[in-house]
Amino acid sequence: MNEVQLRQIDMNLLVVLDVLLRERSVTKTAQRLHLTPSAVSHSLRRLRETLGDELLIRDGRRMRMTVRAEGLAETLPRVLQQLERALAGPEPFQPELSDRTFRMVAPDFIAPLLPNLLEDIGGLAPHVRVELSPFSPAAVHDLADGRTDVVIAPSHTRDDRLRSEPIGTWPWVAFGREGHPAFQDWSVEAWAAYPHLQIRINNAGKVAGPVDRQAAALGVRRVVSAVVPHFTMAAPILARTNLLLTVPAVVLARVASLHGLAFRKAPFDLPEMGLSLLRSATAANEPGVRWFVERVAESAHLLVDG
Repeated sequence: MNEVQLRQIDMNLLVVLDVLLRERSVTKTAQRLHLTPSAVSHSLRRLRETLGDELLIRDGRRMRMTVRAEGLAETLPRVLQQLERALAGPEPFQPELSDRTFRMVAPDFIAPLLPNLLEDIGGLAPHVRVELSPFSPAAVHDLADGRTDVVIAPSHTRDDRLRSEPIGTWPWVAFGREGHPAFQDWSVEAWAAYPHLQIRINNAGKVAGPVDRQAAALGVRRVVSAVVPHFTMAAPILARTNLLLTVPAVVLARVASLHGLAFRKAPFDLPEMGLSLLRSATAANEPGVRWFVERVAESAHLLVDG
């Protein structure tokens, strides 16, 4: 059969032909395929026209195969079986047997979800390994190219190569030590009167963020006295200084009390920040990735509930 014929043929006809060649009976083929005998006869007629061969010749109550049909009877079952395997979904992920390494990229403030995530995975997949890397501007490209499996990033991250699942949203707040003088009479003026701490990830550019843009729109300017590269460095610094840190509540809410920190709602309107789980569109349905995303999503609820 040449390529043009292959494009023209209805693949369902090959299924009918396979059973016909086994049964050599229109009636029995109809019964096996839950079709009417007339439908099977119509399929046989189309097959004869397409292949240019009678295929089956009536011989009393049975049908006898032509030479062409005998060749098809030998090769067609293997071809259909290979096609079924090719079109079948991937093998299910078996966490209890897997020794796979899953790679996740996320900001360091998601640390509170890690103990629960690792405990969950350890109970289901004792040989699976999780590697966590810090978020960087290259995270989206690495995910799309398959170098990582999951990224936790701000929900405004958009890319046609990715699929996302929202985790939650949080208001912007200002953190400072308990008893911070700015909190006694909280206002935009009090917020601007004290020095600020800022987080700058991976030496990203000095483009103004949403806090400074909104403050500038109100004619307010803050003084940033210290810049650090990791969110986890912030709490100890705030606890022993008069610095303020204005970030989404998720960043320090779960550890604030441990460090003697208090917080107030940002003194001007800022859109809440959302976080999403991102995965590559090309691997979104791969069973192992789906399993890992489900584990991360369950643990990520700690960030919301906390």
